Amino acid sequence: MRDGSATRKKLDRCALNLFVQKGITATTIKDIASEAEVAEGTLYRHYKSKEELAQSLFVNSYEAILVEMRAIIENLNKVENKIHDMVMLFARKFDEDPILFRYLLLTQHYQMKYLANDENSAHHLFVQVVVSGMNKHQIPKGDADVYAAMIIGIVLQAAVSRVYERITRKMVEDVPVLSAAILRVLQAKDT
Repeated sequence: MRDGSATRKKLDRCALNLFVQKGITATTIKDIASEAEVAEGTLYRHYKSKEELAQSLFVNSYEAILVEMRAIIENLNKVENKIHDMVMLFARKFDEDPILFRYLLLTQHYQMKYLANDENSAHHLFVQVVVSGMNKHQIPKGDADVYAAMIIGIVLQAAVSRVYERITRKMVEDVPVLSAAILRVLQAKDT
């Protein structure tokens, strides 16, 4: 009996490319099957619908990033190190697979509702970093949600600028300047 994981990976990758190029709504099952060079029925053996495929791509990819973010939070003590490593994680992910990162950017507003709960978000994890920094007097007291939104804004706008080719160098090259900007926004202190 054949293992369908290679076919599923191929379907996922072809769908991802088409979703980024055409959008989820404009992409058809036929488009995905044709791109993957399989019969349409093959796709239905792996997913009930195109929507389930789109949701699976988002949730699985996003949650994998969250696992790595949680490891950074748990393994580092200083806010500046957590920020640097979390920004590096995003930059590395973007550089390794810009198509996947574009998909996450383009579909996040619709797909976020499929995550288990609000604690399954980058925003929530950045709030944890900020609150921890405040409690350790590494960051002045303030609205942790606003701080988290500013952190995400800095990182995502750097990624979006690459999507639109306003910035063409690798994102990891800008990690030092992005991290420094975030720490200035947070008014972080080295303690």
